[in-house]
Amino acid sequence: MGGCLVLSGELGTWNDVVQAGMIAVEDNPFFGFVNDIECTGEKPMPVRTPKIEDSILEWEEPDVLIIGGGVTGCAIARELSRYDLGIILVEKEHDVAMQMSGRNLGVVQSGVGLKKTSQRFKFSRLGNAMFENLCEELEVNFTRTGQFVYQKNRLWDSFLSLTLLYWKWMGFKDVRVVGRDELRKYEPTVSNDIRAALFFPSTGVVNPFDLTIAYAENAVQNGVSLFLDTIVQSMTTEDGIIKSVVTNRGTIKPKVVINAAGVFSDYIASMAGDRFYSIHPQKGTTAVINKKASANLIQTVLTSIGKTPAKRRHTKDCCVVRSIDGPALVGPDNFETIHREDFSTSLLSIKEIFSSLSKIIPSLDEQDILAYYSGINAATYEDDFIIRKGVYTSNIIHAAGLQSPGLTSAPAVSAEVCRIVVEMFGGEDSVSKNPEFDPKRIALPRPSEMDDAARAGLIEADPDYGVIICRCEGISKGEIKNSLRRNVRCFTYDGVKRRVRATMGRCHGSCCGPRVIEIISKETGLLPHNVRKSSSGSEKLFGNPKTLLQKKISSSSRVSNRDRTDPEIIAGLHKRAELLQATKENESDNFSGS
Repeated sequence: MGGCLVLSGELGTWNDVVQAGMIAVEDNPFFGFVNDIECTGEKPMPVRTPKIEDSILEWEEPDVLIIGGGVTGCAIARELSRYDLGIILVEKEHDVAMQMSGRNLGVVQSGVGLKKTSQRFKFSRLGNAMFENLCEELEVNFTRTGQFVYQKNRLWDSFLSLTLLYWKWMGFKDVRVVGRDELRKYEPTVSNDIRAALFFPSTGVVNPFDLTIAYAENAVQNGVSLFLDTIVQSMTTEDGIIKSVVTNRGTIKPKVVINAAGVFSDYIASMAGDRFYSIHPQKGTTAVINKKASANLIQTVLTSIGKTPAKRRHTKDCCVVRSIDGPALVGPDNFETIHREDFSTSLLSIKEIFSSLSKIIPSLDEQDILAYYSGINAATYEDDFIIRKGVYTSNIIHAAGLQSPGLTSAPAVSAEVCRIVVEMFGGEDSVSKNPEFDPKRIALPRPSEMDDAARAGLIEADPDYGVIICRCEGISKGEIKNSLRRNVRCFTYDGVKRRVRATMGRCHGSCCGPRVIEIISKETGLLPHNVRKSSSGSEKLFGNPKTLLQKKISSSSRVSNRDRTDPEIIAGLHKRAELLQATKENESDNFSGS
C-alpha cells in the first residue's frame, strides 16, 4: 500500500498477532509497517470517551491543533507558544498526564541500552541535556541522581572496564566503573554479589505529573487554548489535506494537525488518511514503597542490562528508583496487551518483580508496598519514535511511538516538531515571534520545602498555608485550595492528589480525604457527593445524605451550582470565560482552559 507493508488476516491470540508483526518488520524493505491482523480470541476494550457534548469548538479555525495532553503534547504546545500562532490543544481525558505520561517512573534517562542510530537515542540524549534549564524555567523539581547499571551475567563484572570504549563511542563521556566497595557507599543495601557496576551521572528524576502540568500551565499562560474532555471522533480530508476535525465539542478547521495521541496515535493517523505505522501496547506494573522504607532502600537509579540488549527485545528490565518525592519505585514489568487503557494491576506482576529484584536488594520487602499502578507504553513494531510530517496527508505531523524514554525526550521532540511547524508556515521569516511569550511559570508554593522564615511569611500572607490537611505528606489547605485556582484546572479528588500529593501517604486519604472533598466542594460549588474521584461516573460519595436531601427539597426549584454535576459546572465555567473575555473584565477571573 503506497510503499507501506500491511499485514492482514486472522490469528487466535494477541501474542500471535504481535509476533507476526515482529517477524514481518525484521527485514521490512518498505518505509512503513501496518499490522491489521485481527485477533479472534480477544477483543480490545472500548476507548474511554468523555460524556460532555457541546459546541464550544464549533468551526474554530486555529493555525495548529494538537491532539493529546500527555507530556509530549503539552511540551509541543508550550514550545509553539513562542510564536504568534493560534493553537488549540485537545485531550480526551478530564486532566493532562492521565495515561503513560503520569504512569511512568519519572526517570530522566541517559539513553543506556538504546541503538545509537535510533530516534529514541537521539532525542533522549538531546532531551536529557535540556532538563536543568527547562525545570528552572517551569519551577519543577529535578535532580541528577545518577544511575548504576549492573550486568546480570556475573562473568562480565571483571571486564566492565573494557566496555568503557564502547560507552565513550556511544557518547557517554562521563561514564565510569565502580567496584563493590564504592557501590555500597552509594547504595549500602545492594547485594554483595554485585562486584562492579557502571555509573552514568547524567540520569535524573522528576515528577512526571509536575512536569506535564507545568508544561500545560505555561502553554496556557502564553496563549494556548486547552480543552479537556475533548475527543477527536473523525476527520475530513480532501486531496491529502485535513479540512476539518470532528470532536464531541464541535468541528475544528485547523491549518496543521499535530498527532501526539500516545497509544491512540495510529487511530488518529488512520482518521487523517496517513497511517503507515501500528502501535502494539505494552503494559507494565510498578510498586510504590512507603517513604520510611525508601529512605534506606535506594538513593539513585539501579537497573540491569541483560544478555540481549533492550534495543532488540522490545522490552526492558525492571529497576529500582528513588523518586523525586521520596518513595522508591520498583518495576515495571513489561508484556504485550491488546487493551490500550487497561490500567488494572496484578498481584502476580508484583510478586515476579520482587522475586527478581530481591536478589539484588535483599531488604526489598512486599510488606513495604504503599501502592502500585500500571501504564501502557505506545510502542511501534519498529521499536522507535516517529517524529515527522505525514506521508499521504500533507498537513499532519506525527509525534508517535513515544514509548520509554518519551518523558526524557519530550523537550527535544517538542523543539523538533516546532521546527517542522514553522517550516510548514514558511519559515522564521514568515512566522512572527510571540512578543508576550514568558518561559517562566510560577509553581505553587511548597511550605514543606521552605525554611522557617519563608514558611512563616507565607502563612502570614495566607493563613490557610498553616492549616495542615494531609499529615502524611504535610500538605496544607492553602496548597489544595490554590491548586484548584490554576489556569489548568481539575476539580477532582485525584486531580488534587496529582498536583499537591494530598492523600498519597500511608493512610491513602482515610484521614484527609473528607477534608479534601470539602475544600473542592467549597471552591467549585459542587455538593460533596458530586465531587468525582477522576472521570465522569466516579463520584467519591454515593447518594444524597439525608440532611443534604432535605435541604435540596426545601430549596427553590431553580437549579444551583451545588445541584449540578461536574461536567455542567465546567460547561458553565467555559460560558463565563467567554463572557469575561468579551467584556474584558479582570484577567484573574479568566477561566480559560478549565
